[in-house]
Amino acid sequence: MEIKKVYSVYLSPTGTTEKAVLAVADGICLPSEKIDLTTLKSRQNLSRSFTNDELVIIGMPVYGGRLPFNLGDFFSGLKGNNTPAIALVMYGNREYEDALLELKIRIDERGFKVIAGAAFIGEHTFSQKIATGRPDANDLKIAKEFGEKVIKEIDKALAGKLVVNGVYPFAAKGFNPAQPGHLTKFARIITTEDCTLCGICADNCPWGAISISDTVITDVNKCLRCLRCVKVCPEQARKIIDPEFYVWLKNFEKRLTAVRKEPEMFLMR
Repeated sequence: MEIKKVYSVYLSPTGTTEKAVLAVADGICLPSEKIDLTTLKSRQNLSRSFTNDELVIIGMPVYGGRLPFNLGDFFSGLKGNNTPAIALVMYGNREYEDALLELKIRIDERGFKVIAGAAFIGEHTFSQKIATGRPDANDLKIAKEFGEKVIKEIDKALAGKLVVNGVYPFAAKGFNPAQPGHLTKFARIITTEDCTLCGICADNCPWGAISISDTVITDVNKCLRCLRCVKVCPEQARKIIDPEFYVWLKNFEKRLTAVRKEPEMFLMR
């Protein structure tokens, strides 16, 4: 089968998922297009249909072993027509648990045929000490080689069966912002007096959790603690200040820096 074009479709609050997805696309070496669906605005009124001679790489971050909550608009705007697809998840060196299987199922439901899957490791949202600088040069080399292998074996992949890690019904609970637990319940983001009400945080929030009036209002029932708003704020006015968070974080860092996890890849057989 001849693939004419590759699409990189992703949600990447801190940029790590984007890097891995684009590296896979780079390895495929065909005309390509990026579709960044990280912000709420980018997903509003989204309607993209793909043909069976195109290849779509779909990347998502992992939260508590599952895909992000409240992201129906990400998938509802995508439609495949027996379109080959690669499912890719990015996690912070803990576990990806059921997230890759969940992504495969969600993509298949939209008319795609998932022929390959991958789980990569990115620097953790909460700490630069966890998976520092990842995906690093070696990770991106692996991602590129994965893309090369997928396109080389595309005919065999289309005829085979893909099995990825994970269980269904899903065992992992994921992270529901309305019911935070452990570390995340202390990771509430506040706005300091340095805020100028520029609105950059609201425009960049993937979950539509931030609104601007006379103050900055964060809906904690929508906020997934991705810290994108913290990273993009030009005044550094978005912060986590709860001391309990930093007590938990020390133990979290100790546990997650003990072992370097490596990418895992799955092809149809």
